[in-house]
Amino acid sequence: MEQTERNESKGANRRLIRMTALVPSVPEIRYLLARILILPPTQKPFIIAWSLWRRRHQAAATICHYKRRGYPQL
Repeated sequence: MEQTERNESKGANRRLIRMTALVPSVPEIRYLLARILILPPTQKPFIIAWSLWRRRHQAAATICHYKRRGYPQL
């Protein structure tokens, strides 16, 4: 695989991770509401930033998982 193909593939993966990471699931919404409304000592911007990081990380892990097992391109 050429260097340019590899870079394009990485860029496509990053875009896919960003798109996938921004779709919150029902459990994620429940978690955010519970953290913001029930347990208020933690700062709200921190909770939201952590949630965004977590979803991005989960999306990246899912893509790596499927790639390693030889599934077709997502």
